Amino acid sequence: VISGAPGVAIDRPSVLSGVHSAGVAQAVYARVVVTVADGASLTLVEQYRGPSGAAHQSNVVVDVTVGAGGRFDRVAAQTESLETLHLSTVAADLAEGATFRSFALSAGSAVARNQLFVRYSGDGAHATLAGATMLGGRRHSDTTLVVDHAMPGGESRELFKAVIDGEARSVFQGKIIVQPHAQKTDGQMMNQAVMLSEGGEVYAKPELEIFADDVVCAHGATCGALDEDLLFYLKARGLPPAEAEALLVQAFLGEAIETVDHAGLRDALVAATVRWLGDRV
Repeated sequence: VISGAPGVAIDRPSVLSGVHSAGVAQAVYARVVVTVADGASLTLVEQYRGPSGAAHQSNVVVDVTVGAGGRFDRVAAQTESLETLHLSTVAADLAEGATFRSFALSAGSAVARNQLFVRYSGDGAHATLAGATMLGGRRHSDTTLVVDHAMPGGESRELFKAVIDGEARSVFQGKIIVQPHAQKTDGQMMNQAVMLSEGGEVYAKPELEIFADDVVCAHGATCGALDEDLLFYLKARGLPPAEAEALLVQAFLGEAIETVDHAGLRDALVAATVRWLGDRV
């Protein structure tokens, strides 16, 4: 249980770390309850990692309640071994004027599913949901989210990016719901994927369910290879092909990583993308 007292801003992030041991199969089922009182703010960092050598399962639920005018930031990084099954569920309830920001990096495990369910219980709440997925080999990653605008004046931004190599598979299914009385809602959703190989797969299903008439909502999805003209430009200036490709991938993922406000956490996420690209090369 993690809680923030009314009006208290906690500057240093709280860290939840799940580390699997080598050689011993483990299953972890964890539930984290986060309560952010009115006007309070705090940041939670989730880390999931472990060496290869045994089959593991991680199943973590984060249950979040953000009070009026409160703020909760979540940054999760999953770099577990190829033998791991990773399941993550975040359920957030936002009161009037609350802010919820979530970013998830997925760069490990054989199969990963990240779920987010956000409900607006007060007027004028704001949510920013973002993620970066980096998959190689035969890995599978699934991102599922439902944003339920149940009160007027809410704003939501969703930006999820994926880089696919080998025969990996990425799935994105996101839904924005605007209830009949949730007028003045502003919701924007985008999913983008870059294919680095011909054997990968990307499935995208962004959805809007709008029952109000005074709203601004949009959704979209793109999928394609790296820009050949940009690759040629970089290689013509002396960069080896692998470095040119890595630079473009970093720029592509960087837009999602930039949604993280904490500078130190942003730097750590960028470093994780650099490591993944280096291991791929």
